[in-house]
Amino acid sequence: MSELKGVPQTRGRSASTTPLVFGGRDEENDNGDNNDNSDDVVEIDLNQDPKEDDTPSGFFPKLGSYFKLFGSEDDIAEPPDEEVDPAEHNVFLHQLFTYARYTLSSVLTLSYLAYLLWGIWTGQAVLPGPPVAHFLIFVFCLVLVAYLEGLQIAILALEKESPEKKRLSHTRAYKLITSVKKGNNVERFLVGRQFFTIFIMTLMAQVTSFPLISHLGISPIVWFIFIQTGLPGAVVVTTIGSLQSQLLSAKDPWQFLDLYGSFSVLKLCYASEVTGICTHFAWLLIGIFRRTVFVTCKPPKPRRELSRAGEACEALKYILSTVVVLTYTAYLMYGIWTNQAILPLPEIGVFCTLALCFVCLSLLEGLQVAILVTENTDPETFRTSHPRAYALMKKATFEKNVRRFLIGRQFFVIFIVFLVNQCTIFPRLSYSGINDILWLVLVQLGLPTALTVLCFAQLPAQLLANQDALMFMNRYGARLTLEVCLLTEKTGLAHFSWVVTSFSKATWFRINVTKLDEIVQYKDLEMMKGGRNRVNMNTTNTTGSSSRAVVSDSSGSASEFVGSDDASGVGSA
Repeated sequence: MSELKGVPQTRGRSASTTPLVFGGRDEENDNGDNNDNSDDVVEIDLNQDPKEDDTPSGFFPKLGSYFKLFGSEDDIAEPPDEEVDPAEHNVFLHQLFTYARYTLSSVLTLSYLAYLLWGIWTGQAVLPGPPVAHFLIFVFCLVLVAYLEGLQIAILALEKESPEKKRLSHTRAYKLITSVKKGNNVERFLVGRQFFTIFIMTLMAQVTSFPLISHLGISPIVWFIFIQTGLPGAVVVTTIGSLQSQLLSAKDPWQFLDLYGSFSVLKLCYASEVTGICTHFAWLLIGIFRRTVFVTCKPPKPRRELSRAGEACEALKYILSTVVVLTYTAYLMYGIWTNQAILPLPEIGVFCTLALCFVCLSLLEGLQVAILVTENTDPETFRTSHPRAYALMKKATFEKNVRRFLIGRQFFVIFIVFLVNQCTIFPRLSYSGINDILWLVLVQLGLPTALTVLCFAQLPAQLLANQDALMFMNRYGARLTLEVCLLTEKTGLAHFSWVVTSFSKATWFRINVTKLDEIVQYKDLEMMKGGRNRVNMNTTNTTGSSSRAVVSDSSGSASEFVGSDDASGVGSA
């Protein structure tokens, strides 16, 4: 790495350790060499417009412009011994592939959106209520998902920045950041956000599942794969609700925090974390796993000392969380056993699908944490002790694969949650003797699925991977999960997000260049400080301050997993 000479050199990164970037796209490596590869797949940079670099200008360029890569028509008609430059030929094919992916993603997303609106309008949703109510719930869920995803990016990007300079220009954002910077409120927000994200997904599944809708003469197998697995809802939520808000928030986090409703969503996340229902049963499972299937020599982090009153309150939360989660789990098992699920499979098929979803979701959640924790560690240090983890990290840190994994994982997490809901929605299940409103609030809105998925699949995997990332990645199945996510990102299913984001930036979310310059200047200053510290310590790590994603434990302390500064918190559903 070149020495610092008064100018921050933190904008360059080695291609082998490139995470998902929020503070600007990669330009040069530490030696000043250009890292761009013409035959790479499209790189998804949350701070880059789709018209730049690999992506076609304006999303739908004229195909005739591509032929300029080969010269004029007269040039093409020259004698056969005049060969076309292979590099230009690769660029041409790459651009065609990119154009095809944007077209496929746009057509698929808009078709699925039309299908969902048609199903809601014709009253086919499994959630009881009039179509107008279902439509309002659908819009509300999309908006809330957008807030939750965008707030995570914005808060993690600005939590170390002083809000005083925005006190007058961004009054709502100033109020929100001031609240977040108090105590462990960032951790509280992240835990509450995780519950609300999974709950909103389950509620969305209630209004976008239409078991009795007409198949329009489509083959049952095709209908099952592309409709009944929950793929329509997953694609629409990923492209319109999730990734769009992340892109906008990464562009201008202050403006996103200043939106009306952001502070109210923050308060909702605080309230969810206070109850303890979301986390305490998960900590019981983690204790069991550490003594059975995940035995590690690394000790857990010490717990904070509590008073007698605090210990009694914690014990009550453990009991309440255990009773609620186990009751909901028993309800789900009973519904599947009695063949009440809307997924058109026999009981054993639904059980196997649900179990597979939980395993896949655990791998996706844990692998994200493990890769971000180990990203800046030399794989040679654990090549012998953890051979499968070594092979996985060599693949993950190759070129832009960390970034591609996180995007592919984002889509897969949402899709699996929708598939889980197809296994756990029971519209015909009898609930005689229970008040209709009580049943609607406690069961039909999706709380059983949300809490069960969160406590059995998501939180334990994240915290165990944080405890021993190498052991987690050395387990069978982790490498396959990485490959599937990379393949999913390469298909471009979520590319319609950039079309929607471009429209948003041209209408209601106009980007102020001055604000962006201030953010980049702040990040460069912080990175330069971190780089000087690392040079003084004679380390070889890439410069940059570390960013964290935190999950609070039951006693209020935080379990931290550290990644690079520009990989903070994307991809979590």
